[in-house]
Amino acid sequence: MGETWQANDTLDAWRHDRMREPIKPIIATDPGASWLTVGDGRYGSDARYLASCGATNVHASDISDKLLKIAAEKKLIEAYSEQNAELLTFDDDSFDYVYCKESFHHFPRPYIALDQMFRVARKGVILTEPRDLSIDQPAYEKRKWKISHLFRKKKKPVYKSKNHTFEPVGNYVYSLSEREVEKFALGIHRNLVAFVGCNDVYREGIEFVKLNSTDEKDLAAIAEVKSAIEAMDEACEAGKKRTKLLTAMIFKDAPSPGLIDAMKRAGWDIRELPRNPYL
Repeated sequence: MGETWQANDTLDAWRHDRMREPIKPIIATDPGASWLTVGDGRYGSDARYLASCGATNVHASDISDKLLKIAAEKKLIEAYSEQNAELLTFDDDSFDYVYCKESFHHFPRPYIALDQMFRVARKGVILTEPRDLSIDQPAYEKRKWKISHLFRKKKKPVYKSKNHTFEPVGNYVYSLSEREVEKFALGIHRNLVAFVGCNDVYREGIEFVKLNSTDEKDLAAIAEVKSAIEAMDEACEAGKKRTKLLTAMIFKDAPSPGLIDAMKRAGWDIRELPRNPYL
C-alpha cells in the first residue's frame, strides 16, 4: 500500500490532486513563494504536487522523516525535516505559505498546531480537511446526517458517540467548519479568510487502479468513483448539500489584488471579517 503513495497515475492520486487543486492560483500568482507542508508523510506527496505546479521553494515535513528521506533519495522532493506540528522548529515568518492537507484532524491538539503554522507563515496558512457536516449543513441535512451516521457500519474499530469520533490510537478526530476557522482568525486578530469546497469518494483498492488501465474492473471503478463525485457536485450546486471537504485559508499578510482575483476565479469564497473595534 505504501508504495502506491509514490504513484501519480492512479485513481487514488487523481482524488488527492483534485483536493489540492484550489492552491494552484496561489502558486501561479506568487511563483517565487516559499512553502512548508505539514503532516506530509506520504513520501512528501503534497510537496511534490506543489513543485509540479511550479512552486520552486518547498519544504516537506512530518512527525517522522522516514518516508521523506526515501523520497529525497529518489529525487521526489528536495528539502524536508522531521517536525512536531505542535512545536515547529522554524523561526517566525520562515515561509510564505504553510499547507496542511488531511493531517489537522489527526493532531492531538490541532489548534496548537494551527497556531504554530500561523507563526511560521508570512502570508497565510491553508488547510484541507473533512468538513464538519454537523455544523456546515442546512438544518434538514444535519438531521439526515445524524441519522445516517447512527446506523453506518464501520470496518475499523472506530468509536463514535453521536457526532464525535475517536481513532483506535486514541486521538479525537477533528473536522473543519467555516465558522471555527473564522473564530480562530478573529481570535488572533486577522480578518481575511477564504474557503472552497471539494467532494470526494474513496473505494477500497483504488490505490492500485491505473487511470490508463484497460481492465474492465478498473474501468468500472473509475466510472463509479467519478460518477459518485459528480452526483455530489450536482447536489451541492443545487444547494441541497455542502461539500464533503473544505479547504480554508487564513491570511496573515494582506494579499495582492491579483491573488484575490485569481482565487475568486477558481471558486474561492473570500470573506472579510469584522475588525476588532477595541484594537
